[in-house]
Amino acid sequence: MCSVHGDVMDVRESRPAKRFFSPAEADRALVLVRRIVADVVSEYARLVDSQEALEAAEASCASDCCEQTKLALLRSAGRLRSCLAELDDVGVELKDWETGVVDFACIAGGRQIYLCWRHGEDRVAHWHDLDAGFAGRQPIEALPGVGVYVGDGEVRTSCFAPGRPSGCRRRE
Repeated sequence: MCSVHGDVMDVRESRPAKRFFSPAEADRALVLVRRIVADVVSEYARLVDSQEALEAAEASCASDCCEQTKLALLRSAGRLRSCLAELDDVGVELKDWETGVVDFACIAGGRQIYLCWRHGEDRVAHWHDLDAGFAGRQPIEALPGVGVYVGDGEVRTSCFAPGRPSGCRRRE
């Protein structure tokens, strides 16, 4: 589970500068992001269940159940705040609590876009414009300024033009 210090979240005095990811950097960040997002998705489901249980208990005037459910809601909210802080530390943005959609800021073709990943996907394989959202996702191969390159015998989308690393060459 995400780091939780009781039910109190650490207060951040200043936000770090916005981080921009290449597709390869986003894929490497998935090692941590996957675990955090898995916690978010499961904890969010618990929060929704607790909220529904609280509403049912309040409707039936079951006050003893209400207090326990309120405590469960507070615990879930604290855990979710902690998870969001961890995602913020990585530099990614959670876009959907239920399905675990995460955006990684990226500069490609001279403009800012989002690399997009959803909980359960193997790698970061999509992108979208800032205002397009999940519905506007397109394959990374269709991203202007990012091509498929071959380096060290490996096909990858991690080398950006311009300034792609030496050893990467455009696939013929």
